[in-house]
Amino acid sequence: MTTPNSTHDDSNRFPAVSWASGETYGLETPHDYDTDDPTRVWCTLTEGAITEPRFPRVDVMNLRTLSFIVTDGDGYVARTSRPTQRTTDSLERTVMPTADDALVYEHQFRETAAGHDWALTVETAVDTESEALCCSLAFDAADALTEYDVYVVGQPTPSARGVHIRAERVGETGDHGLVAYDTEGGSTVIHDQDGEPYRVALALEAADGFDWAAVREGGENGTEPLEGDDGAAASGEGIVSLGARVGTDVSALETEVALGFATDADVDAARAETRRTLERGSETIREDYVASWRSYLADLDVPASVVDDPDRRVQYDFAAMTLKAVEDKTFVGAGLASPSVPWGTGVEATEAADYGYNFVWSRDLYQVSTAFEAMGDVESAIDATAYLFRYQLEDDGFLPQNTYLEGTTRWGGEQLDNISFPIVMAYQLANRHDHGLDQASYDYEDVRTIAEYILRSGPDSEQERWEEEAGYSPSTIAAEIAGLVCAAWFADRVGADEDAIRYLAVADDWSRGVEEWCATTTGTDEHATPYYVRVSVDGRPDEPSERTLANGGPTLDERDIVDAGFLELVRLGILSWDDEVVRNSLAVVDETIRVDTPHGPAWYRYNGDGYGEQTADGPDGAGAPWSLTHAGKGRLWPIFTGERGEYELLADETDADLEPAALLETMTSFANSGRMLPEQVWDSEDPTDFGWTFGSGTAAATPLAWSCAQYVRLAHSIDAGYPIETPEIVADFFRERGRGRTSSESTTPTLELEADNETVSGTTDGDYVVAQTDAGVETRAVTDGRFSLERGDAASPIRVVAVSGGEDVWDLDTATVVLQPNRDAP
Repeated sequence: MTTPNSTHDDSNRFPAVSWASGETYGLETPHDYDTDDPTRVWCTLTEGAITEPRFPRVDVMNLRTLSFIVTDGDGYVARTSRPTQRTTDSLERTVMPTADDALVYEHQFRETAAGHDWALTVETAVDTESEALCCSLAFDAADALTEYDVYVVGQPTPSARGVHIRAERVGETGDHGLVAYDTEGGSTVIHDQDGEPYRVALALEAADGFDWAAVREGGENGTEPLEGDDGAAASGEGIVSLGARVGTDVSALETEVALGFATDADVDAARAETRRTLERGSETIREDYVASWRSYLADLDVPASVVDDPDRRVQYDFAAMTLKAVEDKTFVGAGLASPSVPWGTGVEATEAADYGYNFVWSRDLYQVSTAFEAMGDVESAIDATAYLFRYQLEDDGFLPQNTYLEGTTRWGGEQLDNISFPIVMAYQLANRHDHGLDQASYDYEDVRTIAEYILRSGPDSEQERWEEEAGYSPSTIAAEIAGLVCAAWFADRVGADEDAIRYLAVADDWSRGVEEWCATTTGTDEHATPYYVRVSVDGRPDEPSERTLANGGPTLDERDIVDAGFLELVRLGILSWDDEVVRNSLAVVDETIRVDTPHGPAWYRYNGDGYGEQTADGPDGAGAPWSLTHAGKGRLWPIFTGERGEYELLADETDADLEPAALLETMTSFANSGRMLPEQVWDSEDPTDFGWTFGSGTAAATPLAWSCAQYVRLAHSIDAGYPIETPEIVADFFRERGRGRTSSESTTPTLELEADNETVSGTTDGDYVVAQTDAGVETRAVTDGRFSLERGDAASPIRVVAVSGGEDVWDLDTATVVLQPNRDAP
């Protein structure tokens, strides 16, 4: 992930109208994905608020926060939510699961300072029978001589827009409710399959009615209406906030509040959903909700690596549930990267924009699919794969950087790993689960279209897996190679031998080239060579080349910029774990970007990463939210702890702190109190005004689906004794061919080309050649070591593969040469 929102006005780093922090502690929605009429409501929870309730899709956020206020009528006001991460007060805030086997949570608030002593608990569950969530409140004041008023407050953003809203108080005196709805107008960014924008209505009501309720225009963080406020009114438009009193002059209180939703700006329908939820009651709602998740978990495979450890077992279950809960219920298989807005307190929430990680990345969905498959939820892996082929795949084989759920492109960057992974996903389903092309919603032409795009565009890519830099990336090339080999597997099965030969020839060629393009033998004074660099702009890593890193990062020699992306070459079966350059690169990575946290080792994405909270030199101090307008520092990513664990499964000898089981325990400790695994954890012992602690999550994306998937996959890989991500056909292909053959050992045929304006001819000691031109793919015989073919318009590269060997495409020896357009010689 990178640059979560490139459109909002960030001139005010702490906008008055903002989204919630990305530091979320819980995620809720029922597991009713297998029903005909699922509840289409989700919510997240921060320390202090129910955040960004979503309806009718998992990416449509309809409130910034729903939280609570306690007052004593004599100037004391305690807000459960924190408008910014810097806000400090005496209130203790905790979010905890109330079950080990369901995504169900309770907020606990405790005040013992300022002459007050009270506690408030709020348990939240989404109703399985209506489009609403229910909050069960219990308030108790130990200082019973003091009576308090308790309010529920919120900032509506129906249809994910903070403006173009009308809010009203409804109902009779003493039995009020509150509604808000989208009034249209302005721009929209989220649309249904027909291109129409959503118009959401919401209703907030209490079991006994609100004895006081109001709307306030303006809607700034922390200015929700209370009784006696000058701005409190019966209705309002524009940016608004809501306030309603659930208890007046109480020392103890138990009640229920519900928040319901409807489409088409239908407030009556939203109120009906809310009332149905209140009639069912929180006890019944919770029972049904928890049962939905228990049923899901009962069908999953639990690895031995967690089954006997209570802490790991619970974390495994929460990771598994989270992976399913980020999936939409309209667009089946569409899983968000994260249901959050990273550093949301610094992101303005007014006009419609592309907020946060509420989108689908093929790369992230690939990671999720590997976890689904590992834990036995093969249907979800099938759905994820089918989604990519149906909604993201374009006619020319391109898949965009990411999309909205309905498939509309959000960011259109070319990332060839993103484009390659769907083929690998399809192969794993076919090879491991007999879900082949005859059973799938996609066909061989879909696979072929992607493979041809990879051939035309690779091995270098406009962006690598961190979505920032162009050039030759080890991780991207690994995915391309795996995708091509898996495409060849499909081609072989449908009798498309010419395709299979080309895909395998290029995969073999690129596997030999990746070290030349991406590993430096000259290096700099910083590191011992040879080692893989993060990315090489031109495939010449021995030559000095300066690169200015994204997100306000420094300008460095490319040979000084390292990451652990080369491990994809091992996990995907292309290189052996004991490859000399891999081993040396690991040593460079450990000395450059490893940090030993109180929980165990963790790694940065790469040195010089600016995608994270500000440093002490930043305008708002260490730990302040990242934004586009100033440099930050990328923090530690838990996924790398998991990736390292998968590598260490293959190694002959491993240090104790790098044992896979130890790294799984480290990942377990990176989760917060709500069992949510973050994108990034804090990297220092030094205190900050924002309360970050060494080895704990930051305000970046939490939960991150990739982190959850990595946890699940490492747990199952420990059981298997090897990385279960590895595609069998890729590992077999490169194992059989060997690694690093010299020219004297190689049986690779020779191949030389000549070209003029009309023909391409050449010499080879191969048996025949397979050529791809604008006219198509054809096989040409070799006579006395020579061949020729018509060049045609030559608008595209001409690829020629010389072939020798047996009849099985997997046993052939090949050489490949590409003739670029408008060139007289290759």
